[in-house]
Amino acid sequence: MKKIYSLHTKEKGDIGIATLILFIAIIIVAAIASSLIIYVGVTLREQGEKVAADATTQITSSLRILNILGDRDIDGEDPSVIGVKAPIRVDSDPPTGGLLINVSVNSTNPLSVKILWNSAIDTGSGMAKEEIYRVKGDNTTLSYVLKDITFIKNMGKLIATFTSDFENSRVYVDYNVSSGNTYGYAIIGYDMAGNEELYRATNQIITLSSGTEDTTPPSGNIESINSAGYGVLISWTASDSGSGLEYQKIYRSHSSITSSNLNNTTLVATVGSDVRAYMDYPSSMGTWYYAIVGYDRAGNFAMYNASTDHVEVTTVDNSSPANVEGLRGETGQYCIHLEWKPVVDKQSGTKGYYIYRSTDYLKVTTPEIFNSEPYAFVNTTYFDDYSYMPYQMYYYAVVAVDNASNHGSIVAPQNSIQILQIKLALGPGSKPIDFNTVIVELTDGKIEASLKLNSSGFGVGAADVTHYGMEALNDPTGEFTQSYILDEGAVVLMYINARDVGLTLTPQTKLTMKIIPGMGIPIYKIINIPSIMLNRYVSIY
Repeated sequence: MKKIYSLHTKEKGDIGIATLILFIAIIIVAAIASSLIIYVGVTLREQGEKVAADATTQITSSLRILNILGDRDIDGEDPSVIGVKAPIRVDSDPPTGGLLINVSVNSTNPLSVKILWNSAIDTGSGMAKEEIYRVKGDNTTLSYVLKDITFIKNMGKLIATFTSDFENSRVYVDYNVSSGNTYGYAIIGYDMAGNEELYRATNQIITLSSGTEDTTPPSGNIESINSAGYGVLISWTASDSGSGLEYQKIYRSHSSITSSNLNNTTLVATVGSDVRAYMDYPSSMGTWYYAIVGYDRAGNFAMYNASTDHVEVTTVDNSSPANVEGLRGETGQYCIHLEWKPVVDKQSGTKGYYIYRSTDYLKVTTPEIFNSEPYAFVNTTYFDDYSYMPYQMYYYAVVAVDNASNHGSIVAPQNSIQILQIKLALGPGSKPIDFNTVIVELTDGKIEASLKLNSSGFGVGAADVTHYGMEALNDPTGEFTQSYILDEGAVVLMYINARDVGLTLTPQTKLTMKIIPGMGIPIYKIINIPSIMLNRYVSIY
């Protein structure tokens, strides 16, 4: 019995020790498991925080494209050709309200007729000009003729044209009349669109029974003809004691000018009655002769005497003026409006601008156009065209001409976009972007390019076959200018030289572009180049 009890006691002891060892092992395993759980938790938390930080950076560092322009001229030279679509309607309403108030014998000598009228008004395209016609005949014939514009123009004589100062109580005195004759007068008003109105008349026929006519021509004398720079300065005196000087004509020739060979010389200019000096710019060197003829209001004329009639010209202006820049056009209500920057010619000076027009783009982009007459000539830096077909596309070429008759060149814009100009900024709340890490990828479907920043310069000049150039438009902190880091609030331009890269960006080409910042959300754009490209700058986004 004793032996059996001893064995039982020993078994209980063994069981207690095993249980203790098992318990300790469980504790150790739990501790290790707890440590692992804590480690994994911490690690996952850290990774989560990193992912969250990266996601926040990606979300908050976003570039925005404000707009994209395409420049069709890589050399920075504006085209002198532009296309503008005509308005949808034309001004077909004539002026209204014109009234010829009275014609009467002028109370002063010499014999003349005083004409008084009120101008018409035009609320569409506006008044362009007024023409005064004189018709000679008897009362019965004149009463019939003066009612019809066609008869007036065919049977009458245009005696005066006015192109400004349209108002009431206008006066014109006609001295080119004779006693013993009956005259009828008519006034026709025109608007800018070419619509005409025959003014109503309360009194328009007059018989001149007597009076002293002006039969004495004006007189004058050329005082000096001197070389001055690239031109010739002519000075003279002139007077008319009768009806008064109306205008003067200046002639030039390589040989002496007389009244008999006047028609074989070059008419240089027609100037007003008050002009007493004129600068002429001959086209070649040598000896040049000049003559001036004065015309009075009664139609009398005479060649002026000359203290000297010629000069030796040793310097002439053979240089073309600069090309027109800043040309733009817009469609008005009743006109096509063009504007451009003034051209400064430092030799003979800018005389004005030739304007050529066609519905065929190729016709205004070829030098052969100078073999034809210009559509218009202006001495202003704008032109309004009121003659058109609605909806029609018209192409214009504007060319400067100097006083020596030299003209500029026609600059036609390239058919393909040469430079891409992309305006960029950061989205609200975005973190700064370092453009040293920004890559641009482009393709036109044939050529693929990857460009990086050219940090050695700014602007379009920094753009080449492998680089894009940057320029700051608005840089409040100055950070971009110093380090190419874009802060919120700054606006910058990115330039891509499409020509050097090899891109062909003609109308209807598809351009695929990706701007990839080092940190942030890439910009991916597919852009169709506009089918109609009329100006130097093309808005493509």
